[in-house]
Amino acid sequence: MQIPNYYQILEIGRNATESEIKQAFRKLAKRYHPDKLHINFGPEEVAHAEHKFREVCNAYDVLQDQKRKSDYDRILQNIDRQKKSYRSYFDRRSRLDQDYANLELLFQALLHQNYETGISIYEQLCRKCEKKGTKWCIDDFFNYEDSRDCEFLIAEAYQNLGFSNGDVSALERHRKIELAMQIYESLLSAEGQRPCFKHFIKEVKERLKRIYLYHFSVEGYEQMDQLPLTKIHALKLPNRETAWMYKKIAEFYVEIDLFPEAREVLLLAFELQPNLAGAKKICRTLNIGNQ
Repeated sequence: MQIPNYYQILEIGRNATESEIKQAFRKLAKRYHPDKLHINFGPEEVAHAEHKFREVCNAYDVLQDQKRKSDYDRILQNIDRQKKSYRSYFDRRSRLDQDYANLELLFQALLHQNYETGISIYEQLCRKCEKKGTKWCIDDFFNYEDSRDCEFLIAEAYQNLGFSNGDVSALERHRKIELAMQIYESLLSAEGQRPCFKHFIKEVKERLKRIYLYHFSVEGYEQMDQLPLTKIHALKLPNRETAWMYKKIAEFYVEIDLFPEAREVLLLAFELQPNLAGAKKICRTLNIGNQ
Protein backbone atom coordinates (compact mmCIF):
# COMPACT_ATOMS: atom_id res chain seq x y z
CA MET A 1 0.00 0.00 0.00
CA GLN A 2 1.41 3.36 -1.04
CA ILE A 3 0.79 6.52 0.95
CA PRO A 4 -0.25 9.24 -1.56
CA ASN A 5 1.71 12.49 -1.39
CA TYR A 6 -1.07 15.03 -1.09
CA TYR A 7 1.37 17.94 -1.29
CA GLN A 8 2.65 16.76 -4.66
CA ILE A 9 -0.90 16.23 -5.87
CA LEU A 10 -1.75 19.86 -5.00
CA GLU A 11 1.64 20.98 -6.37
CA ILE A 12 2.65 22.72 -3.15
CA GLY A 13 5.42 22.34 -0.57
CA ARG A 14 4.98 20.76 2.86
CA ASN A 15 5.26 24.18 4.50
CA ALA A 16 2.33 25.58 2.51
CA THR A 17 -0.02 27.79 4.48
CA GLU A 18 -3.75 27.25 4.81
CA SER A 19 -4.32 29.98 2.23
CA GLU A 20 -1.85 28.43 -0.23
CA ILE A 21 -3.49 25.01 0.18
CA LYS A 22 -6.91 26.48 -0.58
CA GLN A 23 -5.58 28.46 -3.54
CA ALA A 24 -3.86 25.39 -5.01
CA PHE A 25 -7.03 23.33 -4.62
CA ARG A 26 -9.17 25.90 -6.39
CA LYS A 27 -6.73 26.16 -9.29
CA LEU A 28 -6.48 22.39 -9.81
CA ALA A 29 -10.16 21.70 -9.19
CA LYS A 30 -10.98 24.24 -11.87
CA ARG A 31 -8.48 22.61 -14.26
CA TYR A 32 -9.79 19.05 -13.81
CA HIS A 33 -13.46 19.59 -12.96
CA PRO A 34 -15.71 17.40 -15.17
CA ASP A 35 -17.74 20.45 -16.16
CA LYS A 36 -14.58 22.06 -17.54
CA LEU A 37 -13.54 19.15 -19.79
CA HIS A 38 -13.08 20.08 -23.43
CA ILE A 39 -15.78 18.77 -25.75
CA ASN A 40 -13.14 17.22 -28.00
CA PHE A 41 -11.50 15.21 -25.19
CA GLY A 42 -11.31 11.48 -25.86
CA PRO A 43 -12.29 8.76 -23.32
CA GLU A 44 -8.72 8.39 -21.99
CA GLU A 45 -8.34 12.14 -21.48
CA VAL A 46 -11.69 12.32 -19.70
CA ALA A 47 -10.82 9.36 -17.44
CA HIS A 48 -7.45 10.94 -16.60
CA ALA A 49 -9.04 14.28 -15.73
CA GLU A 50 -11.69 12.63 -13.56
CA HIS A 51 -8.99 10.63 -11.74
CA LYS A 52 -6.93 13.80 -11.15
CA PHE A 53 -10.02 15.61 -9.89
CA ARG A 54 -10.70 12.87 -7.31
CA GLU A 55 -7.05 12.95 -6.22
CA VAL A 56 -7.15 16.74 -5.80
CA CYS A 57 -10.37 16.55 -3.75
CA ASN A 58 -8.99 13.77 -1.51
CA ALA A 59 -5.77 15.71 -0.95
CA TYR A 60 -7.66 18.87 -0.02
CA ASP A 61 -10.04 17.01 2.33
CA VAL A 62 -7.02 15.89 4.39
CA LEU A 63 -4.83 19.01 4.25
CA GLN A 64 -7.59 21.50 5.04
CA ASP A 65 -8.46 19.62 8.26
CA GLN A 66 -5.88 20.50 10.92
CA LYS A 67 -6.24 17.25 12.86
CA ARG A 68 -6.07 15.03 9.77
CA LYS A 69 -3.22 17.12 8.34
CA SER A 70 -1.24 16.77 11.58
CA ASP A 71 -1.72 12.98 11.59
CA TYR A 72 -0.80 12.79 7.91
CA ASP A 73 2.32 14.92 8.38
CA ARG A 74 3.45 12.64 11.21
CA ILE A 75 3.09 9.60 8.92
CA LEU A 76 5.13 11.32 6.20
CA GLN A 77 7.82 12.30 8.69
CA ASN A 78 8.02 8.76 10.03
CA ILE A 79 8.28 7.35 6.52
CA ASP A 80 10.97 9.87 5.51
CA ARG A 81 13.00 9.30 8.66
CA GLN A 82 12.75 5.54 8.54
CA LYS A 83 13.40 5.27 4.81
CA LYS A 84 16.51 7.42 5.14
CA SER A 85 17.76 5.46 8.11
CA TYR A 86 17.00 2.00 6.79
CA ARG A 87 18.14 2.75 3.24
CA SER A 88 21.46 3.98 4.61
CA TYR A 89 21.83 0.87 6.71
CA PHE A 90 20.82 -1.64 4.08
CA ASP A 91 22.99 0.04 1.45
CA ARG A 92 26.04 -0.77 3.58
CA ARG A 93 25.37 -4.44 3.14
CA SER A 94 26.10 -6.11 -0.21
CA ARG A 95 23.85 -9.04 0.58
CA LEU A 96 20.96 -9.39 2.98
CA ASP A 97 20.51 -12.62 4.81
CA GLN A 98 16.98 -13.83 5.49
CA ASP A 99 16.66 -12.04 8.83
CA TYR A 100 17.54 -8.66 7.35
CA ALA A 101 15.24 -9.26 4.40
CA ASN A 102 12.40 -10.00 6.82
CA LEU A 103 13.25 -6.91 8.82
CA GLU A 104 12.94 -4.74 5.74
CA LEU A 105 9.54 -6.31 5.03
CA LEU A 106 8.58 -5.70 8.66
CA PHE A 107 9.48 -2.01 8.51
CA GLN A 108 7.75 -1.44 5.21
CA ALA A 109 4.58 -3.10 6.48
CA LEU A 110 4.52 -1.06 9.69
CA LEU A 111 5.37 2.22 7.99
CA HIS A 112 2.44 1.74 5.63
CA GLN A 113 0.15 0.68 8.49
CA ASN A 114 -0.18 -2.92 7.30
CA TYR A 115 -0.30 -3.92 10.96
CA GLU A 116 -1.32 -7.57 10.62
CA THR A 117 1.45 -8.28 8.12
CA GLY A 118 4.03 -6.44 10.20
CA ILE A 119 3.14 -8.19 13.45
CA SER A 120 3.06 -11.56 11.72
CA ILE A 121 6.64 -11.03 10.49
CA TYR A 122 7.74 -9.73 13.90
CA GLU A 123 6.32 -12.73 15.76
CA GLN A 124 7.90 -15.11 13.24
CA LEU A 125 11.29 -13.56 13.98
CA CYS A 126 10.68 -13.94 17.73
CA ARG A 127 9.61 -17.60 17.39
CA LYS A 128 12.64 -18.36 15.25
CA CYS A 129 14.94 -17.17 18.03
CA GLU A 130 12.93 -18.97 20.72
CA LYS A 131 13.53 -22.25 18.91
CA LYS A 132 17.24 -21.55 19.19
CA GLY A 133 16.88 -20.81 22.91
CA THR A 134 17.54 -17.09 22.48
CA LYS A 135 15.43 -13.95 22.60
CA TRP A 136 15.06 -11.84 19.47
CA CYS A 137 16.28 -8.27 20.00
CA ILE A 138 16.12 -5.43 17.50
CA ASP A 139 19.30 -3.97 19.00
CA ASP A 140 21.22 -6.86 17.45
CA PHE A 141 20.49 -5.41 14.02
CA PHE A 142 20.33 -1.62 14.33
CA ASN A 143 21.73 1.25 16.31
CA TYR A 144 20.04 2.43 19.49
CA GLU A 145 17.91 5.19 17.97
CA ASP A 146 16.65 3.09 15.07
CA SER A 147 15.88 0.22 17.42
CA ARG A 148 13.68 2.44 19.59
CA ASP A 149 11.96 3.78 16.48
CA CYS A 150 11.20 0.24 15.41
CA GLU A 151 9.82 -0.67 18.85
CA PHE A 152 7.51 2.33 18.69
CA LEU A 153 6.11 1.14 15.36
CA ILE A 154 5.68 -2.42 16.68
CA ALA A 155 3.85 -1.17 19.77
CA GLU A 156 1.65 1.03 17.58
CA ALA A 157 0.75 -2.01 15.47
CA TYR A 158 -0.15 -4.12 18.52
CA GLN A 159 -2.23 -1.28 19.93
CA ASN A 160 -4.20 -0.73 16.73
CA LEU A 161 -4.87 -4.44 16.31
CA GLY A 162 -5.86 -4.77 19.97
CA PHE A 163 -8.37 -1.93 19.79
CA SER A 164 -9.72 -2.89 16.37
CA ASN A 165 -13.04 -4.63 15.83
CA GLY A 166 -11.48 -7.44 13.86
CA ASP A 167 -12.67 -11.03 13.95
CA VAL A 168 -10.46 -12.12 16.85
CA SER A 169 -11.20 -13.29 20.36
CA ALA A 170 -11.28 -10.95 23.35
CA LEU A 171 -8.32 -12.88 24.78
CA GLU A 172 -6.26 -12.19 21.64
CA ARG A 173 -7.15 -8.50 21.76
CA HIS A 174 -6.07 -8.39 25.43
CA ARG A 175 -2.78 -10.06 24.49
CA LYS A 176 -2.01 -7.48 21.82
CA ILE A 177 -2.88 -4.56 24.10
CA GLU A 178 -0.70 -6.05 26.85
CA LEU A 179 2.25 -6.34 24.45
CA ALA A 180 1.74 -2.77 23.25
CA MET A 181 1.73 -1.58 26.86
CA GLN A 182 4.92 -3.48 27.68
CA ILE A 183 6.79 -2.04 24.70
CA TYR A 184 5.60 1.52 25.39
CA GLU A 185 6.69 1.18 29.03
CA SER A 186 10.05 -0.15 27.88
CA LEU A 187 10.45 2.91 25.64
CA LEU A 188 9.72 5.24 28.56
CA SER A 189 12.23 3.38 30.72
CA ALA A 190 14.88 3.55 27.99
CA GLU A 191 14.24 7.26 27.49
CA GLY A 192 14.77 7.85 31.20
CA GLN A 193 18.17 6.17 31.06
CA ARG A 194 19.33 7.36 27.66
CA PRO A 195 17.22 10.22 26.23
CA CYS A 196 17.04 10.31 22.45
CA PHE A 197 13.39 10.65 21.44
CA LYS A 198 11.85 13.28 23.66
CA HIS A 199 9.76 14.47 20.72
CA PHE A 200 7.50 11.41 20.83
CA ILE A 201 7.58 10.57 24.53
CA LYS A 202 4.46 12.69 25.00
CA GLU A 203 2.75 10.54 22.36
CA VAL A 204 3.86 7.36 24.16
CA LYS A 205 2.36 8.66 27.41
CA GLU A 206 -0.92 9.52 25.68
CA ARG A 207 -1.15 5.98 24.34
CA LEU A 208 -0.36 4.47 27.73
CA LYS A 209 -3.09 6.62 29.27
CA ARG A 210 -5.60 5.06 26.90
CA ILE A 211 -4.35 1.54 27.57
CA TYR A 212 -4.36 2.01 31.35
CA LEU A 213 -7.94 3.29 31.26
CA TYR A 214 -8.89 0.34 29.09
CA HIS A 215 -7.66 -1.99 31.83
CA PHE A 216 -9.92 -0.23 34.33
CA SER A 217 -12.92 -0.34 32.03
CA VAL A 218 -15.62 -2.94 32.37
CA GLU A 219 -14.20 -4.90 29.43
CA GLY A 220 -10.77 -5.09 30.98
CA TYR A 221 -11.96 -5.58 34.55
CA GLU A 222 -10.51 -9.08 34.95
CA GLN A 223 -7.02 -7.66 34.48
CA MET A 224 -7.43 -4.82 36.98
CA ASP A 225 -5.22 -6.32 39.65
CA GLN A 226 -2.30 -6.28 37.24
CA LEU A 227 -2.43 -2.53 36.87
CA PRO A 228 -1.96 -0.64 40.15
CA LEU A 229 -2.42 3.12 40.24
CA THR A 230 1.35 3.39 40.63
CA LYS A 231 1.66 2.82 36.88
CA ILE A 232 -0.36 5.95 36.22
CA HIS A 233 1.67 7.81 38.81
CA ALA A 234 4.87 6.66 37.08
CA LEU A 235 3.87 8.51 33.91
CA LYS A 236 4.65 11.75 35.78
CA LEU A 237 1.76 13.58 34.17
CA PRO A 238 0.59 17.06 35.23
CA ASN A 239 -1.72 16.87 38.25
CA ARG A 240 -4.69 17.86 36.11
CA GLU A 241 -4.22 14.90 33.74
CA THR A 242 -3.59 12.39 36.54
CA ALA A 243 -6.68 13.62 38.40
CA TRP A 244 -8.77 13.23 35.24
CA MET A 245 -7.58 9.62 34.87
CA TYR A 246 -8.42 8.89 38.52
CA LYS A 247 -11.90 10.31 37.96
CA LYS A 248 -12.41 8.05 34.93
CA ILE A 249 -11.29 5.05 36.99
CA ALA A 250 -13.72 6.01 39.74
CA GLU A 251 -16.50 6.11 37.14
CA PHE A 252 -15.56 2.61 35.97
CA TYR A 253 -15.70 1.37 39.56
CA VAL A 254 -19.17 2.88 39.95
CA GLU A 255 -20.35 1.06 36.82
CA ILE A 256 -19.50 -2.28 38.44
CA ASP A 257 -20.82 -1.27 41.87
CA LEU A 258 -17.42 -1.05 43.61
CA PHE A 259 -18.38 2.13 45.47
CA PRO A 260 -15.70 2.11 48.23
CA GLU A 261 -12.98 1.75 45.59
CA ALA A 262 -14.58 4.49 43.50
CA ARG A 263 -14.71 6.84 46.47
CA GLU A 264 -11.07 6.17 47.37
CA VAL A 265 -9.81 6.89 43.86
CA LEU A 266 -12.00 9.97 43.43
CA LEU A 267 -10.66 11.47 46.67
CA LEU A 268 -7.15 10.92 45.32
CA ALA A 269 -8.18 12.87 42.24
CA PHE A 270 -9.41 15.78 44.37
CA GLU A 271 -6.15 15.82 46.32
CA LEU A 272 -4.33 16.44 43.04
CA GLN A 273 -6.93 18.77 41.51
CA PRO A 274 -9.37 20.29 44.03
CA ASN A 275 -11.32 22.03 41.26
CA LEU A 276 -11.70 18.88 39.19
CA ALA A 277 -14.07 19.51 36.30
CA GLY A 278 -16.94 17.21 35.38
CA ALA A 279 -17.13 15.49 38.75
CA LYS A 280 -20.53 16.70 40.03
CA LYS A 281 -22.47 13.63 38.94
CA ILE A 282 -20.10 11.07 40.45
CA CYS A 283 -19.82 13.15 43.64
CA ARG A 284 -23.59 12.94 44.05
CA THR A 285 -23.50 9.20 43.40
CA LEU A 286 -20.80 8.66 46.04
CA ASN A 287 -22.25 11.26 48.42
CA ILE A 288 -19.08 13.36 48.38
CA GLY A 289 -19.73 17.02 49.17
CA ASN A 290 -17.77 20.05 48.03
CA GLN A 291 -14.63 19.61 50.08
